[in-house]
Formats: sequence, structure tokens, C-alpha cells
Amino acid sequence: MPHSLVWSPDGQQLSFIRTTVTPGKMVRGVLLPSVSTSEIWSLNADTGEEKLLVSHTQLTEALEGAHRQPVIGEDEDAAKKRLLQSYAWSQDGQSLLLASRVALVWFDLDKHTSRPALPQKPATADKRDRDKAEPEEFESPQISPDGRYFVFVQGHRLSLENVANGTVRVLATPKDDDHSVGFPDWTYRNEFGMKAAHWWSPTSKAIAILQTDDTAVQKYQMRHADGDEEAIPYPKPGGAIPKVSLLVMPLTGNPVPIDLGSDPNFYLPRVQWLPDGKHLAIERLSRSQKKLELLIADASTGKMQTILTEQDAYWINIAGGLRFLSDSNRFLWTSERSGYRHLYLYDIAGRQLAQLTKGEWEVTSVDGVDENSAGVYFTATEASALERHLYRVNLDGSGMTQVTKSKGTHSPFFAPSGKLFLDTWSDHLSTPRLDLLNAGGSKIASLREMAPAATVPAPLRQLEFLTVTTHMGQHLNAWMMKPPDFDPAHKYPVIVYAAGGPGEQAVRDLWGGDIMLWFSMMAEKGYIVFALDNRGTAGSGHLFEEPIHLRFSATEMADMRDGVLYLQSQPWVDRTRIGICGWGYGGFLALHGMLDRPILYKAGFAGSPITDWHLYDAVFTERYLEDPDHNLDGWLSSSPIENAANLSGPLLIAQATLDEKIHTENSLMLLDELLDQGKYADILLFPDRGDLFEDRATRKAMFQRLTDFFLKNL
Repeated sequence: MPHSLVWSPDGQQLSFIRTTVTPGKMVRGVLLPSVSTSEIWSLNADTGEEKLLVSHTQLTEALEGAHRQPVIGEDEDAAKKRLLQSYAWSQDGQSLLLASRVALVWFDLDKHTSRPALPQKPATADKRDRDKAEPEEFESPQISPDGRYFVFVQGHRLSLENVANGTVRVLATPKDDDHSVGFPDWTYRNEFGMKAAHWWSPTSKAIAILQTDDTAVQKYQMRHADGDEEAIPYPKPGGAIPKVSLLVMPLTGNPVPIDLGSDPNFYLPRVQWLPDGKHLAIERLSRSQKKLELLIADASTGKMQTILTEQDAYWINIAGGLRFLSDSNRFLWTSERSGYRHLYLYDIAGRQLAQLTKGEWEVTSVDGVDENSAGVYFTATEASALERHLYRVNLDGSGMTQVTKSKGTHSPFFAPSGKLFLDTWSDHLSTPRLDLLNAGGSKIASLREMAPAATVPAPLRQLEFLTVTTHMGQHLNAWMMKPPDFDPAHKYPVIVYAAGGPGEQAVRDLWGGDIMLWFSMMAEKGYIVFALDNRGTAGSGHLFEEPIHLRFSATEMADMRDGVLYLQSQPWVDRTRIGICGWGYGGFLALHGMLDRPILYKAGFAGSPITDWHLYDAVFTERYLEDPDHNLDGWLSSSPIENAANLSGPLLIAQATLDEKIHTENSLMLLDELLDQGKYADILLFPDRGDLFEDRATRKAMFQRLTDFFLKNL
């Protein structure tokens, strides 16, 4: 898939990275590693023509030449640091700023030449001196809107370079490793999806900077296979969370701290400038995550006022729907106050001007605004909870129309003008297709066609969407995959796929990638595969999520039990051969399936499972389970460990040892309790991997082991 899509400043070109992977060859009995090559291309918005901007050779020479040439026997991780991580257009559209982890380079698109974006350290022949001279890693380079400057984080320092003369100025330096400026810490990267923690003003005259203090936050030691350790701040439930502050740094003048109130126990998940360049919009979320405030701060004085407050009896889901119109007086806001996320128009005084959408469906993203036609473009589940379509509505709430037509899942990426967009589309039996469309939905060009239907495995082509009714009368979406030569007179074993967590949705009409291809292969081997979206999952409204409040697993497993009872009622299901598998939250549910009574599953696989929510991070767990002291029963009953004595079938656990979210202790604690009960589960460790899907070789090994496990035990 083309990736890293970026519109040029004038909106006339859509650039993207095209990566080709050549499988490794067998040479003298040794399998050489696969080779990956990347190039930067562009798509002309008017003609649909594709053009090569930067070749793989040019990328390699630019990024390695700006740093140094590789050395024989070089560590693989060191080599990866020199690969392209991101890029950005210059304001005039004549150059690209290429960024690896250790180099920033300007690439001239006309001359096809490159030059370092930063002053280089003098070369040295001595290896020890050369190692010392290696630059610290870069993070989050951002070009100013006027193109005259760019900022970047290096060695925890936030610095500014003048593009014209190359002078560099340090804007902010943290006092120690527990502080960060301009770069999000673990919490803000992983739980709030923050990619950068500094924001240029639209006028290019100032930068807003988020500062994080993790001094009191508990540290977690990540241990590598070679014994090296590194500590990451990882806020545990009930413990200290990061303290944050926000300041505005003018390019000329003194920094202005923003007044965020006297209580430090909050999160700042979203920050953005208003179009006037004089004010900041800040979303402040209480630690309980039941209260969200929209603050407007004066960038010149730091004074702020609260203009909008959302409160929820359960929890507030953070979204990205805040959009200010060009007058800086009106803005779009999304809220789940009706039980479903919908779109509203407000003025800067906090008065609601219009409700733009309503109904028993969700707005999942705000994608574009065309102020000339007074229209808003958004993605929603209005057609079906299984699908995602692009819609347009007028700013007064009238004239809502569906823009995309093909059944399935659409993900739009609008040009700055709001007049056209790239539509990424797929359904359950079609690989993703990328089309350039105008705002009315008419096709201009295709960037990537879907794979021929004949190449899609037969079980996927025959996948069935169905509805399962629980014993309480709740209708739940599900899908089922059967063997290609399905015979209703035969009895088949079943693999139940558990996903089931907040924000997840297993039952979707979209291309499912590796996991669905593996399920298809297992169907070809004679298994029925079944998945169900229990209460607590996404796509069906906030009230559909609410039953998991204060306790995990009870509601989910009750719904999954009804799903199994449905399966057992089918004459072609072998009631004695039902297995369960899942990853992450799904792995957690798979453990409950294997340990909770009544035990309905013969064999189970749990990939990266959470076994005790006290080991997970504070932001996620407290959102749903609240305070671990006040809701102790809910926390304890959410853990599958207390039922370890009930294990009666084969259980396989897979764990990546450098997983920063789900730590190895989760699996070890369960294994320890199983041993205390005279029982054991198989464990599959992936050393020095951040997750079970980190690279192709790891995925292949995991799926091969998983295949063998179910063929043997189910």
C-alpha cells in the first residue's frame, strides 16, 4: 500500500511513499533477509498522472550521506535509524525535507540534489571519536506555515532553524530525562495518539509547546535479550500521572505560560491554534475522564476561559472533531451526549448554533470543510455499523447527502482546498483501493487498484454476516467463515475469534489483512471461524459500550457465551470442539473463556493478554474501571488469574518481551498461578519485539505456531 500520504501546499500534488519488498533468496542453504526499497511519488490532482519524485537510490544517498556510510557488521537497529521516517513539503513546493532518525536533509525536486538541513559535525577518522560524534536522534520536524523555519526535537531539546541561513536556536531544554518539551511522553503518544507536542501558529510567529513532567510517574524497566535495560515512564492505576504545562514561544519575545488552573490532575489530549493565530483551543480532560472542557487561551497573555463543558456518567471518548472556521468565531464539535457521536456547530462564546447530524448512528471523523459552499464532510456509520461512508451536510444542518457509494469501508483524505480527496476503500473480500475523487464523489484517477477477486481465498468470498440475539434480546453483529466444501451433514470444529475491547470492532465490512487470511486458511483446513461484536465494542454508540463500566469480562463473556450457544444449536457444529483465540484485549477474553465456568472452549490461544489490570496503564484502566481502591471488587473480578485452577484444556500464550503496553509480567503472573495449581500453559516468547506483528518473520512464526496448535488440539 502507498503510505505516508501528504498534500503539497498548493493542493495540486498528493505525494506518497511506495515500498517494494523483495523476498529473501536461498543462497548455499542460507535464507537471506528480504530487501525493502522505498521511493517517493506524487499524483497530479488535475490529470491523475503519477510522477517519481525521489528514487530509492537518491533517498539512500541523501540520508546516509548526511550521516555516514554503513560499516561492515553494523547493528541492524543502527542501520534502521538511517531509513526514511517522514518527509514534508517546502512552502514553495520545490523541495522536500527528508527525515531519518539521525539526519534531516533538503532534497531539491528540480535539480535532484540534496543538502543537509542542519550544520554537520566535522568528520573524524578515529572510530571512538566518530561514535561520539554521531548525532542524537531527531523527532517531529515541522516546517513553519510560511516556510522560513522548521523546528525539531533532538536530544530532548526543541530547536529552531532558519532555512535561509542555517542558523539553529534552542527554544527549550528539559532539565532532566524525566521532563520533555515539544515531544509527547509515553502516555500522550500511546493513549492519546499525540505524534508531536509542538504546534506552529498559522502566522508562523509563535510555537505552542507542551511540556511533560514524569518525575513522579512510575518507571517500567524494559529488558532486552542481551541484558541491556531501559526505563519508560508508565503510569500505573492509582499512581501519579504526567504533569503537563503549555507555553507559547514567540519567535521574538519572551515565552508565555498558559494558565491551565491550579489542579494538576488532568490530561491535555488535544491542542490547536485558531486560524487568527492569536488564540489556542485546548481540550482539558479530568483524570476521572468524566469531564471534558474546551478552553480558549489568549496566546499573548496566557489567560484562558472555558467555553464548553461535556460531562458523562460513565466516561468520555476523546475524538478529533474540533474544527474552527476561518472567521475564528465558529467551530465544529462532536459529542456523544445523545448516546451517539454527532456533529454540532458552536460560536466562540460557547453557544450552540446548530446540530448538524442526528440519529442512531455515529460520526466517526470530521474530514473536511468547504466554507465557500458552507459544507462539512464527515465519515459515519449511518448506512450500517459494519460500514463507513463519507457524507456532506450544510453548516445549518440541512442537505445531508452520502458522497461515497460502494458498500464497505471508506477513509477519505481531503486536499487543503476541500475540493477533492483520496478515498481508501475496501470490503471484506477486496484489498484496499485508492481513488482520487472530487468532493461530489466522481473519480479522477486511481492510485492503487484492488487485487483480482480470483486471488481472494474461497472462505473469504463466502464469509457471511449475521445477527445473533442474546438471551436478553440484544442483537449483536457477527460473521462466520465456513470451509469451501462445507457439508451441512458433517460436524465441524469452530475457532471463535475474540476481540471485544473498547474501541474495537471485529465485525466490519473491510479488508482484514493477515488475521483474516489466516482464518481463511484455517477454514480451508476444515474449521468454522466465528466472530461476534459483544457489548463494549465500538461502532454502535456510547450506550452500547457502557455495560463494561466498572468491570471487564462479565458482559463480554456473557455475550460470547450466547454466541457459543448459537453455534452449538447448529447441527453442523461439533459441540465438543470449540476453541477461542485473540490478541491484546481479545487475548484477555480468551483467557476468561478458558478459565471461567462454565468452560465452553476446548483449546485457546491468548496473544499478549492482560491478566491483571493493575499492570496496565492508568489512562485506559481508570477510564473504564475508575479508581482501583474505590472499585476494588471490579478490578479483582476483571482478572482471569483467580480462576486459574479451572484450566482443563490446552492453552497457548504468546508474548513480545519489549511490548511497552502489555508487559511480560502479565503472562508470567498467570503462569505462576497455574503452577501453584499444578497446571501449565505453553508460552511462546518473542524476544526484543515490541508486539506480535512487528515484522514479517515474527508474524510468520506466530501464525505457523498457532496453526500447529489448533491442528493438534482442536
